[in-house]
Amino acid sequence: MQIRFSIIVFLLLPQSIFVRAQDNTIKINAGLYDRVGVPVQSPIPDSVPKGHPFILISNDTNERVPTQSDYSGDAPVVRWMLEQPLYSGQSRSYRFVLVDGFPKRIPRVRATNTNDAIKITVGKLPVLEYNMAIRPSPDETKPHYARSGFIHPIFDPQGNILTDDFPPDHMHQHGVMFPYTKTTFRGQAVDFWNQAAKQGDVTHVNLVGTVTGPVFGGFVAELHHLAFLDTDKTATALTEIWKVVVYQQDELFLIDFTSTQKCATDDPLVLQEYHYGGWAIRGRRNWVKATAGAGFLTSEGKKRDAGNHTRPKWVNIHGPVANGKQAGITVLNHPDNYRFPQPVRLHPSMPYFCWAPMVLGDYKIEPDKPLVTKYRMVVHQGKVNAAKMTELYNDFTHPAVGSTEK
Repeated sequence: MQIRFSIIVFLLLPQSIFVRAQDNTIKINAGLYDRVGVPVQSPIPDSVPKGHPFILISNDTNERVPTQSDYSGDAPVVRWMLEQPLYSGQSRSYRFVLVDGFPKRIPRVRATNTNDAIKITVGKLPVLEYNMAIRPSPDETKPHYARSGFIHPIFDPQGNILTDDFPPDHMHQHGVMFPYTKTTFRGQAVDFWNQAAKQGDVTHVNLVGTVTGPVFGGFVAELHHLAFLDTDKTATALTEIWKVVVYQQDELFLIDFTSTQKCATDDPLVLQEYHYGGWAIRGRRNWVKATAGAGFLTSEGKKRDAGNHTRPKWVNIHGPVANGKQAGITVLNHPDNYRFPQPVRLHPSMPYFCWAPMVLGDYKIEPDKPLVTKYRMVVHQGKVNAAKMTELYNDFTHPAVGSTEK
């Protein structure tokens, strides 16, 4: 059976200095929330021919702002990083100027394909790696733990690794992954999470594309959720597209994650009520409960035990890194996600958590009804700043979008 999916293509347009007379004005309104060090976007005016280069000039400073065009959606947009804070109630305008000529661009966010993995960097700083090749089990007597289609490592801006891979206590856990636990497919129980059950797996299938540019970089990949049926046949229950975007920010890393899961056949996947399963992150190996300074914090101010199975807007996992310093990753949950605010599983002793909508009861992923899930990861140094995380959550869920006028 041929698998159909939408290929997402990013188009990057370099900047130029040869200016034409025609221009437009873009206005960004902060609205109710502060905007500091975050990406913003605006529609590309209809008057601009597709593919024609342009520059963006701030009317506040009369200086050019690095931009990057994105034609992957229904309508083309231009993105840039706010060059100065824009606080609640404030606005800023830019001139959108057509140009000729293509001087050399600066690809500040780079996605590099090594054939085994996609490595994303901001400048010279490593951010993350997506594993395309099957990583073999470190235990030769347990080859079923081999896996692909996950993100690890994730680095902080100082180069410390904040995720884990094949942890000895749970070898099936890897950095960022998205397997389900208690499911039914074609009347048979399938566990995609616990590979030791030998009922299912999630694997990388295809690299759709990568993007490198001055404002953002990333990749689009296809994964399959495989069910090992009693008939000794392997069936693809779900196809999945991951779109991962990293922005040009080096004081902290901003990583957007979007998953689109579709039934691969005419049969639904039933997700049964259970206490965990779904999008998960496994933290640094030493971030166990017994380690001083390691733990979780939710948007409601709750920690490991009190926060389990609550429904926060964001969750932070953190702990010590090199030289006694702290670092962590906050995962922001988008209000468009199914059963938002989603319950979260905070493990009582280990450094991992997952967003688990199945805590609230059974549901199905049905044919012709894709399940789209969106999160933003904020990778930070030092102790978590709850007010800053809430500021970034508000921007993620209520983004400032520019409007254009001639």
